[in-house]
Amino acid sequence: MIRKLKLLVCVVLGALTLSCSDWLKVSSEDRIMENDLFRTPRGFMTALNGIYIDLLNSSMYGKTLTWGMTDILAQYYTCREKDHSYKSLADFDNVTRNNAVSGCWSRSYALLNNVNTILEHCESDRNVLDDTYYHMIKGEALALRALLHFELFRIFGPSYSKDKEKECIPYALTSETKVNPLLPAKEIARLIMEDLKNAEESLTGYDPVIETGAVWGDDPEGGVNDMRYRSMRLNYYAVQALMARVALYCGEKEVAWEYAEKMIRGIHEEHKWFPFVTREEVVTTDREDRIFQSEILFGLYNLKRKESVYEVGFGANLKQGSVLRIDKDIMQNIYDGDDNDFRLAYWFAEMVDPDNNSYLHVIKYKDVDDIDTKTKISKGYRYIMPVLRVSEVYLIAAECCPDPKEGRNYLNAVRTARNVKNIQDDADLTASIEQEYKREFVGEGQLFWLYKRKGKTEIASGEKQGNVVSMEERFYLFDLPQSEQDYRKENDLGK
Repeated sequence: MIRKLKLLVCVVLGALTLSCSDWLKVSSEDRIMENDLFRTPRGFMTALNGIYIDLLNSSMYGKTLTWGMTDILAQYYTCREKDHSYKSLADFDNVTRNNAVSGCWSRSYALLNNVNTILEHCESDRNVLDDTYYHMIKGEALALRALLHFELFRIFGPSYSKDKEKECIPYALTSETKVNPLLPAKEIARLIMEDLKNAEESLTGYDPVIETGAVWGDDPEGGVNDMRYRSMRLNYYAVQALMARVALYCGEKEVAWEYAEKMIRGIHEEHKWFPFVTREEVVTTDREDRIFQSEILFGLYNLKRKESVYEVGFGANLKQGSVLRIDKDIMQNIYDGDDNDFRLAYWFAEMVDPDNNSYLHVIKYKDVDDIDTKTKISKGYRYIMPVLRVSEVYLIAAECCPDPKEGRNYLNAVRTARNVKNIQDDADLTASIEQEYKREFVGEGQLFWLYKRKGKTEIASGEKQGNVVSMEERFYLFDLPQSEQDYRKENDLGK
């Protein structure tokens, strides 16, 4: 029998039966429920777990921010042919693109209201929490606030290197129900980093991940698992990784290098946490760890990943007009035809669709039997949706390291971990890093943001090997939802 992680499935407890976006509204009745919720540490954890659970919504990491909108725009898939359900999105149609992110806007700000409510209760009900719970909950909540704003910033913000002064999104610092002003991009970037620095400070000395690693397993004495499964939470090292990601996106390479190097030193030099996946873990027949679980710094635990991700996006049951698949020639080019690459060998497979056509399918999220033969408990990798992984931090270090030779070593560390030979000494390091992003983050939503960060004017097409897509500046920009624009106009609050 599969034991579900207590840590992440306790969102529905007692009187808490509303959806995550509803359970902290400000009516008097709901306020009573809110006050009851924060009378115990368990209530705090229930509220915090609710945030993590709702991050799996299809408008968030359940689809839009991972394998859906962002990867379609990055042109990973062959979906620009006539009558494909994602054709207009892949063609950068303005209406389709803006519709695709409207749910992310509303869901994120609803979650931010809840995050801020938790942070406010950390202070107003400080006596409820001991030092460990206080610092852990506060640190994770601050990191969640930064993460949500950063995702909105990448979507609705300008091309940062070109227009730091452009007003783009509001920054929600309280749970007060008001519409906040739009702030300049550079101020949003500053506030995100400030929240992350405060999160790191709060977690320092309290997060058990620092001394024990992620600890993937229930408390052997049957206690609560609040301080376990740290790779499924925004832990101390995940916060450092996120700081490196944010700094690089904003062009602060020295800061990105500082945090990338700090995180790598912490997990792979001072300790041996979050190790690169081994060959044995990847290639075990019918039990392949295609997610590379040990490397996940922060991921979300989706018990319905098979039904909500693989079967609706990539499965062999889907016809050509709806399946997301990668052209075989393009895939071979991305991976240089190296059959020894774990990713090439285990993320793709020839499958027959309902029309009896044999095509290459992406099986990264395909279900797998991960039951431990000894404990009879799921190891968890069949359910994980990756958000931050170790390899990204190595690639950030490779790009930002002051010494290009050392930077090359960071890139080669990732390639070695994937069973690929080192790049040649005369190889273009920048181009090699970009190629590694293409290989590493299929289905994880990171490649498009690299293109936006660099302002790429041409990107490889997903339709045919050698074809390119000319990128207009507007392809990287998204409008605020129309309802938001209308409300701001009615209330003289700007765009």
